[in-house]
Amino acid sequence: MKQHPTTAVLSLLVLLSFFCWGSSLSAQSENDRLTVYAGATFFNDPELDSVILIEFPFTLNRHEFEFFRPDSSDSRYFARIFAEVILYGVDGLPADSARTYFSAVVPSLEEASVEGIKLFNSLVMIVRPGIYSARATVIDAVSKARGEFFYEKIIVEPALKDRISLGGKCLAYDITPAGNDPASEDNRLVKNGLLVLHNPLGIFGVEDTTAFFYGELYNLEYDSLAPSDFELAFKVLDESGSVHTDLGQKTTQKSGGTAVIAESFDIAGWPAGRYRLQIIATDLESLQSDTQQVAVTILTPEAVADVFEVEEINDPYDTLGLEVQQRLVRYMLTPVEKEAFESLNHRGKFNFLAQFWQDHDSDPSTKFNETRKEMHDRYMFANHSFSTSLESADGWRTDRGRIYLTYGPWEDRDDAQAPRVGNPFVVWHYHSLREGSVFVFEDLQGFQDYTLVHSNVEGERYNKDWEDRLRQDIFNLE
Repeated sequence: MKQHPTTAVLSLLVLLSFFCWGSSLSAQSENDRLTVYAGATFFNDPELDSVILIEFPFTLNRHEFEFFRPDSSDSRYFARIFAEVILYGVDGLPADSARTYFSAVVPSLEEASVEGIKLFNSLVMIVRPGIYSARATVIDAVSKARGEFFYEKIIVEPALKDRISLGGKCLAYDITPAGNDPASEDNRLVKNGLLVLHNPLGIFGVEDTTAFFYGELYNLEYDSLAPSDFELAFKVLDESGSVHTDLGQKTTQKSGGTAVIAESFDIAGWPAGRYRLQIIATDLESLQSDTQQVAVTILTPEAVADVFEVEEINDPYDTLGLEVQQRLVRYMLTPVEKEAFESLNHRGKFNFLAQFWQDHDSDPSTKFNETRKEMHDRYMFANHSFSTSLESADGWRTDRGRIYLTYGPWEDRDDAQAPRVGNPFVVWHYHSLREGSVFVFEDLQGFQDYTLVHSNVEGERYNKDWEDRLRQDIFNLE
């Protein structure tokens, strides 16, 4: 029976995700940045009916993580890693998400510092066909270093049901049998009994000798009483589309209506450049064919860094519509700016926003607008965490969303879900803001719709009773 990557994700302490956002609109330092290589693989299996399984494989550099010994009786060192992918619709609102929390283990700190060792993992979602964008975020739970990868456009096409199709195609550093270890059944890297170490961007070095390919064939015409074959042909095309190398073809007897493809290719001696691996799959019974290509890039060591520097320039803001772009600045505009903005036509508003972000760029020397990215992240977090329902995505307009967008993530938080007296409430503390600022949100109706009831910030709602309660250290009495 065909197996797919598991869609289950490990539970996560919610507070860990708060490390994603800094308390100020400042650029992240190079020392706090993790390198994330990520991709997307589509399993357009018709058995899934109207939805498609997307796998988001990612690789990390092990030496960039901080390792520690959690137990003095254990000589090993561990790194704890949080990873999340948030999928966005064309409106810029979150459509789905997946996350995991996992460990890396080494016998010594000397081993942990060795460069060139990669960590592999993957997250999966089941979505409907459409156009999306996505952001992958990885955080070192010890050092709080973080890294991101933005998928500018993800086109999810519906599965074909009436003809042969090739899905799940990806390149890998290695493909090996997973073995009989029961734990492998929950390993996201295992597909159909094979351990696939993804190469998400299809980038190999000139010193590499072998590339691996994984794929799945669907809708083969199969009759157990009348055996038949399918054929695979592989070619490598150069940038002009000409055949660089003909890798030959092979014929395989069908064992069912689907088939797994796992092949290795000799790339030793390939000159640096960009190529496309072309795969032609033919059902020799129905004579139907499907042709697919995957990008293969061979780089010198010096060129690899340049490629990933370019990847970081992709800006999720560019995928947002005008309405969502307006929301990002809603709480930043002065009354005069708001009035001027509302008087403009559609094109004028786009020009206004472009100039606004240019004026508020915290580091104009870079190609990336760090302030705008920070506000985009705050907006997405507010919708993900404070919306009144999964469908509404209105967290940005709630009291908590407004404060989060205006001031960023809290520095300390007190949460009383079952106080002795009164309604559940949450207190956010910003110790470095104006010599210590506080915001109290109370669940007045009991529906997790928290309302701002008190703050010591000028212009916000003030309540003397709450001021007195905070001075009495109420959190020790709940």
